[in-house]
Order: sequence, then structure tokens, then C-alpha cells
Amino acid sequence: MATKKQPKPGQVDTQGGTYIGGNVNTGGGDFVGRDKSVSVSVGGNLNGNMVIGDNNTVSSGATNTQNIFAPVYTAIQQATLPSQEKEDLTAEVKEIETAIVAGEVAEPWLARKLRSLKKMAPDIAEVALAALGGPGAAAGAIVKKVAEKVKSEG
Repeated sequence: MATKKQPKPGQVDTQGGTYIGGNVNTGGGDFVGRDKSVSVSVGGNLNGNMVIGDNNTVSSGATNTQNIFAPVYTAIQQATLPSQEKEDLTAEVKEIETAIVAGEVAEPWLARKLRSLKKMAPDIAEVALAALGGPGAAAGAIVKKVAEKVKSEG
């Protein structure tokens, strides 16, 4: 019969568990020694990223533009406009977003689109321009430049 190997002095055999030889301050959060199962239920829209499992990555591109344009779409839905105008604005913004994701943004085209948006709904345009030109925007240099230019126009 095999005997259990005894740890050397100063060693702890946790058999896969966690050992901490001092104080732990979780700041009010959980302290988990091994695996922890968490159940998440989303009862509405989920903005941003939700990552489940191991070895995950969060890609850029469409995810970043969704984060940038989410406030614009929210502003459109919350605006006190007729539903047809909301649909038109949504289509206009979607066209801009699609071009940015595809990397097919020409400066004159984008400037025209943003000016058109500004004429259709100045308050929605302000949200879009802030999103595109803001420090957290993942849009390229051309997009930021055009957004700032249109924003500064009277």
C-alpha cells in the first residue's frame, strides 16, 4: 500500500485548492479558491461585450462601432419624432456606420452624410459627432477630422 507523501516543512498541500499565508482584503467582493459558476440573465438590450468561458478575445471593428453608435441609435429612438423620421435617421446612421466598418470612408462623402444628418436632426447629429470625435471613438483619423469639421460649422 502506497503511503501519502508528506509535504516538506513550510509547504502546504492544498490538493488543488487555494492557500494564502496572510490577510486577504477582497474589498467586499468574493474570494473564490477554485472554480466559480455564475449565471447571468439579460432581460433587455446588451450594450458592450459579454464574454463567457476561457481563452476569449474581444475583436475590434463592428464591436467598436456598435459601442460608438449605440448612443446615437438610443437618441433616435428616444427623440420625439414621427416613426418615419426615426426610420430615415436610423438608415442614415447605419449607412455611415457600415462605411466606417468596411473602411470605405471618403472625406467628402462622410462630410455630406454628416451635414445631411445635421439638417435632418441637429440634436441627433450632435450625439453622432460627439461619438465619432470623442476620445473613446475607435474611428479612424479621417472620420474624426470630418466629425470635428462638421461639428464646428455653424
